[in-house]
Amino acid sequence: MWKIKGIIFDMDGVLVDTERISFKFWEKSFEKYGYKYSMDTHLSLIGRNNNSIRNILGETFGTEFPLDEICNYKSESMIKYLLEEGTPLKIGVFELLDYLRENNYKIAVATSTHKERAIQRLESVGIKEKFDDMVCGDEIEHSKPNPEIFLKAAEKLGLKPEECIVIEDSPAGVEAGYKGGMTVINVPDMKMPDEEMKKYSSLICNNLLDVKEYLETKVATVY
Repeated sequence: MWKIKGIIFDMDGVLVDTERISFKFWEKSFEKYGYKYSMDTHLSLIGRNNNSIRNILGETFGTEFPLDEICNYKSESMIKYLLEEGTPLKIGVFELLDYLRENNYKIAVATSTHKERAIQRLESVGIKEKFDDMVCGDEIEHSKPNPEIFLKAAEKLGLKPEECIVIEDSPAGVEAGYKGGMTVINVPDMKMPDEEMKKYSSLICNNLLDVKEYLETKVATVY
């Protein structure tokens, strides 16, 4: 019997193609205030909520670092850009979500992004109504890689952790799903899976179309 009843998605880098845009605006914001932003720094932030990001930047760059100014400038600039240019979707989003709805899976978003911003982003690409529920970064105490956000999402769906698949792109998210006792599918975005991510992932897929194909095959095999 196929035990999976729910699918929990990360948002940025999984549903919407925003991580590279985020890197560009972090880079511009750092440059504006006389600092250099590296890819290593960016990869350490992916998947984490606002408080965790601020803690990492503060610890990395020290007390003289203009944390509030840089974070606010980055956030405002990126929001303005996405409103003007639109939010790009990842490959296979509609195909996978429609398949899940048609086959009676429960679906949630578990994103480290602030709730108001997450809702706007999902609405702007026409997919918010496809989800049964969501948990956002400002609704949890502990950021990924703590599993709190995924456990809350499973609870909202009325499911046990072992009945859920988490779809993630970031190291922190992959680890969080694993620690929450869920099956983890890694769909890489900016960070290619290292040995640690491979250890935490049950499957690595190139895109969401591959996830759909996996679910179709798995269900057909089980039944």
